[in-house]
Amino acid sequence: MSQGQILSAYQLRLLGSIFERGAEAASRALTQWLGKAVHLTISEVDQVDITEVAGLLGPEDATVAVCTMSFAGRLEGQLLLVFSDAAGLALADLLLQQPTGTTTAWTELERSAACETANIVGCAYLNALSTHLPRGDQNQGETLIPSPPEFRHEFAASLLEFAVMEQASVLERVLLIKTRFQADQAHLDWVLLFVPTPNSLGELSRIHP
Repeated sequence: MSQGQILSAYQLRLLGSIFERGAEAASRALTQWLGKAVHLTISEVDQVDITEVAGLLGPEDATVAVCTMSFAGRLEGQLLLVFSDAAGLALADLLLQQPTGTTTAWTELERSAACETANIVGCAYLNALSTHLPRGDQNQGETLIPSPPEFRHEFAASLLEFAVMEQASVLERVLLIKTRFQADQAHLDWVLLFVPTPNSLGELSRIHP
């Protein structure tokens, strides 16, 4: 493993504070979108062993829905907004202003609602990161540009193995930043993962006081 890509405890704490700014912006955007107070918090910023990745979202054979957004600019990588089936379908009910449990399947309407939510959250998150990350050299663009979200529905283990494949090809440990969602004092089983490419992980490793 490249020593320059192992983040120190200080760098992980600094990243956590920067991502908290992104979570605050995403909270405001999601609250406006849903018409209900929603709060995002950073629950974990760590480099974890590749063998631990598959279990981060629960049982490996559990199916989850995910909206993936790649991003480019000074940093490159993926944002993944992951829902359990129950939580994702409850989101659709919330957006459609109908009782929880009304929606029972991922039709085109539910998939579209999930992707639009991911787009709003992801753009707010990346805009905040662009603002609060320490500046790079003058030849680097500072804006992080997201792609349109894509919806996938698959096993949790397969999803995370795909998400970290590029990091795992050159590193024994991968950087995962997890964000938890809460609304009306009820925990929502959604997870936002920020997965940078190996080159971007190297860029983050150059953060200093």
